[in-house]
Amino acid sequence: MSRHTIELNQLRHFVVVAEELSFRRAALRLNITQPPLSRQIALLEHTLGTQLFDRTNRAIRLTPAGRRLLLEATDILTRTETAMLAVRQAARGKAGEIKIGFVPSACIEVIPQITRRLRDRMPDVTVTLCEVMTAEGIEMLQAGSLDLGIIRLPRRSPGLPLEKLWSEPFILAAPRNHPLLAQRKITLDDLHEIDFIGYSKERGGFLAEVVEGFLSARGISPNTLYAVAQSHTVMALVNEGFGVALVPRSNGRIAMANTVMRDIDLPADDLHSDLYLALRPNQPEPLLRDVAELIRAELTPHILPRPKE
Repeated sequence: MSRHTIELNQLRHFVVVAEELSFRRAALRLNITQPPLSRQIALLEHTLGTQLFDRTNRAIRLTPAGRRLLLEATDILTRTETAMLAVRQAARGKAGEIKIGFVPSACIEVIPQITRRLRDRMPDVTVTLCEVMTAEGIEMLQAGSLDLGIIRLPRRSPGLPLEKLWSEPFILAAPRNHPLLAQRKITLDDLHEIDFIGYSKERGGFLAEVVEGFLSARGISPNTLYAVAQSHTVMALVNEGFGVALVPRSNGRIAMANTVMRDIDLPADDLHSDLYLALRPNQPEPLLRDVAELIRAELTPHILPRPKE
């Protein structure tokens, strides 16, 4: 076999000739003259050390080696075009892989919302989701094992730029037969000394600080029977009738059969559940910038408190 290499252009010319079974028609299709086309095919045959076409005065047809090369060449050219398209899309921020870390409370509404939008708007981007606590997410961002984080506001400065991404008001979750539900209007004072499910300061720290700080500042002291980390556990305990809870509005999506969600007279501008967007350090590539911008456009209109008109 010759030491010459096979060029993609030779394979393209070969495929057209094989499809047309005519050098004349193939040359027209390729917008070249017939002699250089014939030379390209002859050089390809020389490089491969085998004849690819049986030629007669009337027609040409593929040899067994030519039929095999047609299959391989078609596959090579298809994969080459796919690779080139993927590279161009990646350069424009339209393809690639993004690893998103998120705190568990974001999984109820925020993560489904943004992953749906990413699939609709950027279908060639592979999204890897990773559930993290805020401190863990910051460490992974700093180490480069996450590209983007949707986290709570940390107690200490993370050394990363943070921007508020999402806010939602709190509502009341109560067992279906709870006496409070008989009231036409439920007020904050109604929670004083009532059996209550709260958030753990150790694991559900952000929500614990927000809810407890808000109630304490207004002199409201519910009878907290349990303090747990995750919203799913809060909702399960409410569903079993242990008490009521103040939960972010999105928790209504995971309410169980024995749970009723009710609005309560709370100032949304003072009590809201917030999520923050953090990007890994260093200059982000176009793909990460585009994904972050899409997420901002999807979620930031919901930020509380709303500007005064």
